[in-house]
Amino acid sequence: MTESKLPPLYSLTAIGIATFLGSALAAGFMLASNYTALGRKTLGNYTLGGSVAVVVLLTVISTFFEVSLLSIFALNFAQLFLALFAAHYLQGSMFASYESMGGSYHPWYRAVFVAIGTSVALVLLSFILVVVFGVEPQVPAES
Repeated sequence: MTESKLPPLYSLTAIGIATFLGSALAAGFMLASNYTALGRKTLGNYTLGGSVAVVVLLTVISTFFEVSLLSIFALNFAQLFLALFAAHYLQGSMFASYESMGGSYHPWYRAVFVAIGTSVALVLLSFILVVVFGVEPQVPAES
């Protein structure tokens, strides 16, 4: 690929922003998009599937803790750490060679849109799961 034909990618910084604002699902989407843009769709699919598994695992783990501000921050920073570690491990060397070939990155605000999109998707999924599997509210008996 020549300089003019290099597709824009999501940077490590953008992946961190989207993970912090959205979830590890946002990071997985962005890493998968990077792989797909470079013609490695299978790796992209594996990455996206792995991020879904991480989000599900962290959600299940979080059910064992009392909901508090501390537990919310802990879950968010765990996702951020895992996503940045995975991004650096999976695509860190690719970023270095991409930059040396003159590649450009998507703007930072696109990462914010990805974060908002994944957050909305997770909220809708949570709502659907509560509606389908939720427990009926307990109404106090009249005396």
